[in-house]
Amino acid sequence: MTKFGDDRTTATLINDISNLKANPNEKIKDFKFRFNKLLNKIQDTSKPGVDVQIEWYIYSLPYNITIFVERANRATLIDTMKESLVVEKMILSLEKKTTQEERKTKKVNFKEEPNNKTPKDPFDLEGLQKVLKSMSNDMVDIKKKEVESSKKPF
Repeated sequence: MTKFGDDRTTATLINDISNLKANPNEKIKDFKFRFNKLLNKIQDTSKPGVDVQIEWYIYSLPYNITIFVERANRATLIDTMKESLVVEKMILSLEKKTTQEERKTKKVNFKEEPNNKTPKDPFDLEGLQKVLKSMSNDMVDIKKKEVESSKKPF
């Protein structure tokens, strides 16, 4: 034990595991291994109950996984760890699907546009007048609402 064992006290180990956090971009499988390694260093007589171990584990997970891991239905730490792996896989698959959809929508079309479209005239007065009229109507409506709201008794 003196040569290969851990010289930390039980109190220090319990403090370390209760403050343990998963690193950003760390896979849950790797974190689970790190958590178990630290948990196994604590003597069985000093280990807290399963409920506390589960809370430590869930609290140490990244927030986007923690919110989906159900506490009530898990009786053992192993069940909770398995569920966290499933949640991580679901999140990763959703992220992958989202990035694929974003790529599809951002595809650049290199086909030439048909020449039958007439370019918009930058000095189109009628279009400009319509925009200004709608903007002024919006401003009038906003002013009316402000006046009405200031007249209402509290």
